[in-house]
Amino acid sequence: MSRIALRTPVPDEADARDDADVPAAVLCMACGRTDCAGCSPPDGSRSIARTPWEKPGLPVWRRLWQTAHLATMDGEAFFGGLPDGSVSAALAFAISCEMLAIASLALAWVPVVYALVPGFVEALVADEERRGLVAFTIGAAVPALAVLMVTLHVLWAGGLELGLRLAGAPGRATHCLRYALYSCGWDLVTSPFGFAAGWLSVGLRGATGELRAAVRIPRFATVAYIGRARQVPERKARRALLVAAILTGGIVVLGAAALGVALVVALM
Repeated sequence: MSRIALRTPVPDEADARDDADVPAAVLCMACGRTDCAGCSPPDGSRSIARTPWEKPGLPVWRRLWQTAHLATMDGEAFFGGLPDGSVSAALAFAISCEMLAIASLALAWVPVVYALVPGFVEALVADEERRGLVAFTIGAAVPALAVLMVTLHVLWAGGLELGLRLAGAPGRATHCLRYALYSCGWDLVTSPFGFAAGWLSVGLRGATGELRAAVRIPRFATVAYIGRARQVPERKARRALLVAAILTGGIVVLGAAALGVALVVALM
């Protein structure tokens, strides 16, 4: 009876060259993904890299927009691998983002108000005293609202840090504060300034896609920050988010109630 010899086929040289040109898939040791842009190493060591905002050599506006755009369009990788660094630099970034976002929003309302009540706008432009009063009010309101928005982000950071510590994560208050301050970039990208900048760079369709992505990124970026940067399991992460939401929401509600009471007392 004849026997059939079985052997493993040897690829020819062309196939071997083709296979050599294809890189092997690399899995991230922290999150297990092949498209990971750089999680924190599993041994807890921390990166010494800096965000684009913290890298000198480029104009301020370019660093501002690059960081805000990266935190929005690639937010999972950005916040999942957020390095330790200067809180003051992150605070400057947050205030710059909020100032520019709120100023562009105020500017965008001008044609809307003119379309609704053109007589009011024309009278305002003609009256020098009223025009100066409006300019002063807007000039004072923009930085005040910017500080308010940054404060809300800081409150969220405090609630999240408390939730993470209750979940058993090591304390990293300044790192969590940097996460909250750099998340102000989302507000810049979703502002009229951000939409206009996206329109000029990638066109109307691309800017619309960036706006949709910016609306969805906060949830995914926060989950990436908790899971990758802080190494907290998903079950405990939900508990930390709940604590942060309750604490931040409670402070906001109490603050709004106190403001309302103060206004009523002032008007009596």
